[in-house]
Amino acid sequence: MEAYPLALRYLIRLLLFFAVIGTLIITKQLLVPLALAILFSYLLYPSAEKLEQKNIPRIATNFILIIGSIAIVTGAAYGIILLVATFTDNLPAIKDQIDNNITQFRWALGRTFGVTAEQLDSIVESIKGSGQYIAQFFTGTANTILTVGLIPVYTFLLLFYRDKFRTFIKMLVPESEKNIAQSIIDQAAEVVPRYLKGLFIVFLILIVINSLGFYLIGIEYALLVGLIAAIFNLIPYLGTVIGYGIAFLFVLATQSPTLALGVFAQFFVVQFIENNILTPNITGSYVQINPLVTILALIAGGMIWGLPGMFMVIPYLAILKIVCENIESLKPVGYLLSTKGTEKHSLTLREVKDKLSW
Repeated sequence: MEAYPLALRYLIRLLLFFAVIGTLIITKQLLVPLALAILFSYLLYPSAEKLEQKNIPRIATNFILIIGSIAIVTGAAYGIILLVATFTDNLPAIKDQIDNNITQFRWALGRTFGVTAEQLDSIVESIKGSGQYIAQFFTGTANTILTVGLIPVYTFLLLFYRDKFRTFIKMLVPESEKNIAQSIIDQAAEVVPRYLKGLFIVFLILIVINSLGFYLIGIEYALLVGLIAAIFNLIPYLGTVIGYGIAFLFVLATQSPTLALGVFAQFFVVQFIENNILTPNITGSYVQINPLVTILALIAGGMIWGLPGMFMVIPYLAILKIVCENIESLKPVGYLLSTKGTEKHSLTLREVKDKLSW
């Protein structure tokens, strides 16, 4: 490879990179449930180890954990369905309120900026034309949901054959690097479950904070709107903005601009609590990936696998970082992915308190 010109070598690597991206996009329906199952297996792995230490057979352990998880997910889905059913029962009244708000908005906009009704109708029609993209999004999501039934099967098999996979990885690496391979496996088995559990706990806390805040503001369907905002918060950095953006538009369309401003104000409060209290103390510093890489990875995950890709990309990026930090030739990449090197420039809550003499 060294005999080829530098430009050709980089061109080959770039083509290989795009070939990998293309493969991920083409095989999305196959790989998305498998990738989710791998993360789910990591999440259940510590519990599986504890149960097996109590002399419970591996098959029984896997069944207990997976059936229990399915029961929890089914119960949560049933609760969400009840919330949505309550919302849909009032759709006629909500539609009337939206029409009334649009009429008032058109009148206020025309009076303030001189925009004619014909211009506004043209804008509305162009927005309606984008409905096909929304439909395509939900169709793609439905196709993903059809494959959800494979996730428990994959999870069971991944947990059952985990020793076999570990041995397979060790067989691939030279004898001199077996300790490094074992270190990578052990670190991934520790970091990923802790991060996922912490993320889930933050999600539950945010459901309470969001819903209580929306209820106190006076928003209808506070629990449903709070749940939607919390679900999107599973996406780091961008999730809170997306979730509260949806809540803001919903309240603006169905209630009043004053309440929508309340949602806007609550966003900053929740953002501060989540970034400075919940995430640092619950998910901890397990991942330690710098924000620039995180945001780029989220955008890339969304471009390749859509919303599931945005939810999954950070745990897999954490695994990649662990691999890079343990392989000498890849340590510069691991350093680039990490938060190291900017400690003296970073601003923490403790430093703010010290400077203000709190």
